[in-house]
Amino acid sequence: MTLCATLLMLCMPPPVHAQLVLPPDDAARPMSRLAPIDPKSPWHARFADAARVLQPTLAQPGSGAWLPHFGGQWLGAADRARIAATLNDDTGALRRTFASRAASEFVVLGWQPPGGSADYAALADRPEADAILCWRSSGSDQPWPATAAEAEDSRQHGCIRMSYSIRFDPPQWRAFLDAPLPRAD
Repeated sequence: MTLCATLLMLCMPPPVHAQLVLPPDDAARPMSRLAPIDPKSPWHARFADAARVLQPTLAQPGSGAWLPHFGGQWLGAADRARIAATLNDDTGALRRTFASRAASEFVVLGWQPPGGSADYAALADRPEADAILCWRSSGSDQPWPATAAEAEDSRQHGCIRMSYSIRFDPPQWRAFLDAPLPRAD
């Protein structure tokens, strides 16, 4: 072994044996609970107004009027096709909700912060927020989803996720429709 190789070995840090740390099993983690956003919150009014703009476009998915609300020109072709297929799926909750003759009602759901009322106040002051908007046929006795997973997998409610920002003038929002979860039945 040459002197250079010996010196290099002496200057090198000892090998580190990294431990693989796996994330905890999703089933072991508690699900973040959803709750209706307080109607007195300024965020409730913002999301409710956006829901009223979005609803007619969801009720007529073939028109393509929904596209600007889901990202417009920045929405990739695969996502555009997936959203169109979901909105046009006659067995899907969104399509059934808006195709029914009964008027639909909606709720604006937010994630319950772990810190209680202090966290709610901090969230109300932020310039952006996320919510889940769910629709159902009027008169339905089905409870609103309690978790985001329930909202995504619901057969009784048509739900979408929305991000809203007041950083811009005018304020901006965007809807998201996540890929449906695979069904076991």
